[in-house]
Amino acid sequence: MADIIAILALGLQYSVIVLVTNSFLRTPLPLVAVTIIFLVLVIIGIALWHRETFAKTVNQWKRLGVRSVGLGIAFFGADFLIALSQGQANPLHFPGGLLGLPLTFLICPGGTIICAAGLVRAFYIDRREARPGT
Repeated sequence: MADIIAILALGLQYSVIVLVTNSFLRTPLPLVAVTIIFLVLVIIGIALWHRETFAKTVNQWKRLGVRSVGLGIAFFGADFLIALSQGQANPLHFPGGLLGLPLTFLICPGGTIICAAGLVRAFYIDRREARPGT
């Protein structure tokens, strides 16, 4: 049940990102691409949520979420500076950086929504364990 709740939380966050992106681009993203990305996020999420050596508590997931936002900002800043050094003012039009924008988007928002779903999952598990007899 905890995984289902986490996947629903991930799906809710992802759908908001897709809706904002669709309204920003004024054209819908291809359904196949949206579905594949969602499935990749779910697979990565499930793998991380069940690792023994990874975050388990609510506080650990909070810290990971904050770190992924910080890394996303740093990666985007690096992409922006690389684009500027090549005479391009928009990093979305310049495929620069270590792995460019795909790695940046994998870290944030991808990693961030996985961490937020992990946070919801950990909170659910803590609440379930706190209630005796359930």
